[in-house]
Amino acid sequence: MRKVLVVDDEVLIRMTVTDALEDAGFEVIEAGTVDEALDKIDDGTIHFLFTDIQMPGLLTGVDLAHEVAARFPHAGIVVASGRITPGEIDLPSSAQFFSKPYDLDLIVARFESMSKSADQRASSSHVSETSGR
Repeated sequence: MRKVLVVDDEVLIRMTVTDALEDAGFEVIEAGTVDEALDKIDDGTIHFLFTDIQMPGLLTGVDLAHEVAARFPHAGIVVASGRITPGEIDLPSSAQFFSKPYDLDLIVARFESMSKSADQRASSSHVSETSGR
């Protein structure tokens, strides 16, 4: 099961995204701050990140996106904001941006698409490894 880290300081938004992703078959870990999220990724691998940009504390969702991209190069990253536009920020090249309010079905579809791509990469690398024997 693919693991998604959902990070948003607004509890209702975090719960709504979490419920939708769990309903779609993802394992979800929640965090309300970037510091909490960093603690959670220290505990293990994540496959995907969903984060708001503006968060309490010194670090932003953009900082978190860069950290996740550095630690987990194949992780899918979705960044959302209602106040900031993509041109105003320096996101990792693999990150997808969604403006708030966003369509939750589109968010779930994005994660499903990223999951299929990850499965295909894993399958093709397994085929390459076994055919090279």
